[in-house]
Amino acid sequence: MSNKKLNDNIIRKLYSTNEQEILSALSEIKETGNSGYITLMIDLLHNSPSELVSEQISIILSEVKHSNAVPFIVEALENSKYLAHRETLVRICWENGLDYSNNLSTFVDILISGDYMTAFEAFTVIEHTEGHISEISCNEMTARLKQAIPGTAPDRKILIERAIEYLPSLLRS
Repeated sequence: MSNKKLNDNIIRKLYSTNEQEILSALSEIKETGNSGYITLMIDLLHNSPSELVSEQISIILSEVKHSNAVPFIVEALENSKYLAHRETLVRICWENGLDYSNNLSTFVDILISGDYMTAFEAFTVIEHTEGHISEISCNEMTARLKQAIPGTAPDRKILIERAIEYLPSLLRS
């Protein structure tokens, strides 16, 4: 997705109460590839009672291939408004395969504080990261992860320990 001017007609359709119009708008967004619609789609994901609309939004976001989409998705992950959709949003991150290495701290926080499935999805993003991080970032995230281990449920403790082991492999050479 690129970042072009938003089409008022597509925006109008997104805010329609007619499911078919919303789906039509989502189809147009998928074809235009404009990442400017990401925030609107995430908001619609949050507000739409339609499973079909939610499914289409998830598909579009999981197929995003332009790096300018990353800040929009990370901003939604950090927004408590979308907490109910955090697992879906985190899953979308590893599915779309974009580079979230500059935002790994967000995924570390989710790994520490999320429910098991959301933490598992965050771990998957961390484990699939191929970018590089600074030694300072690595040390800070590792310290937070180590601090979270006491009192953590055994299933999440394993994920945290594996993340601690993986982070040093992302250090810049």
